[in-house]
Amino acid sequence: MAAKKVKEVVDAAIEKTEPVVRKARTVAESAAKKAEPVLEAAKNAGKQVTAVFVPEVYVQHANRQFDCGKLVEDCKEDFKAKHPSTMIRSCKLYIKPEDGMVYYVINDIEDKLAL
Repeated sequence: MAAKKVKEVVDAAIEKTEPVVRKARTVAESAAKKAEPVLEAAKNAGKQVTAVFVPEVYVQHANRQFDCGKLVEDCKEDFKAKHPSTMIRSCKLYIKPEDGMVYYVINDIEDKLAL
């Protein structure tokens, strides 16, 4: 008798949950189809990122070596210290080892730093 009651309760639960499970499956399949292009783009983006590299550039003069990447960062830091609320839109460096200076133009503002 108890087994029959349990079976009825289980059958009723299955009957009530079956449409919900079907709907959930449909939603999940739809989401998976919509996610495929995003996943593919993410895979391709990862491949593109690995293809990008940053070259190391050095200037050598009179037994001294200057790391150009470091000079760029130094000039940007100097500019930010002097113009804290200004966003950097452009940056040009002119390295003059014979003068011991790097001249820079950031956002059409000229300045210089000692090497």
